[in-house]
Amino acid sequence: MSFNAEQHKLFDELEKQRQHQRQMDRVLAIVFPIVAFLLTVICANMNIWSTVCTFILLWVAFWAVGIRRLPLWHWVLITLIYCLVDNFLSYGTFNRSGFSRQFGTIFIFIGIAGVGRPYFDRWLMKKK
Repeated sequence: MSFNAEQHKLFDELEKQRQHQRQMDRVLAIVFPIVAFLLTVICANMNIWSTVCTFILLWVAFWAVGIRRLPLWHWVLITLIYCLVDNFLSYGTFNRSGFSRQFGTIFIFIGIAGVGRPYFDRWLMKKK
């Protein structure tokens, strides 16, 4: 096998991998808003602005760590700040149970999206 043939084979495999990743991006672009909406029902504090802002935060964070593959720790920090601000605005003081429910749930699911994405890609490649 010549050097060019090996390069061609490698480029074909890389192109297949890129196609699988684009396919996974399209699927996740549909799944993430649905999951964000369902988690918002669990995570949001009992007011309309908390619900709307929590949904927006979840959707953007899922998109950032799951599709764009931005650093997970940035989004954990953004989520922590958001949850603290939302907690103070919703309750007027720090409510520990509300904060732990909201931040804990968002943290777990953003972590699953960020850490799990390479595993989802690998699983899809092996499946086909």
